[in-house]
Amino acid sequence: MEQGQRSSMTAQSLYGCLFLIAACFSAAGCDALPRPTGAVGPGVLVSSGLSGTWAIDCAADASRSNPYIIYSVPASGEPAEQFLARDPRLDRTTRMRDIRALEGQMVAWTQRVADKSVDVIVQIEARKQRVWRSVLSDGTIFIADGKFGSGQDTPWFNKCAGGSSQ
Repeated sequence: MEQGQRSSMTAQSLYGCLFLIAACFSAAGCDALPRPTGAVGPGVLVSSGLSGTWAIDCAADASRSNPYIIYSVPASGEPAEQFLARDPRLDRTTRMRDIRALEGQMVAWTQRVADKSVDVIVQIEARKQRVWRSVLSDGTIFIADGKFGSGQDTPWFNKCAGGSSQ
């Protein structure tokens, strides 16, 4: 092969790789993060429908296999997420900061759990939601694209009727 042909093939290969990289970053399957919509603050929890009580099975009591998640928006102070599994090792209430709406019916926020900062993205569909992404401040990824590290899907939680707590 002559020098001119090699240069042409190298350029074609480079352009092909750049095209694939660009396509990957624009595709949801490549762990592309949804973009902010511009809506920020506690009102996002209300406008997205996320505020209130959620469970895998709202008719059953809270337990390790059926935890409840309660998102509350007080008149003053910071919004909070309460995780209730009737297990003192898992039960917690955390303050939600930097709340923002994202494209694709998603809501993101930052919270502190066990002295670490965690960035969370929740996906909302109709009256159900699940964690789409969860990343520690040190870069450790717990959940990506709605899947745990094991590859198992995160569970869908259903919006429970009634008040904001169970």
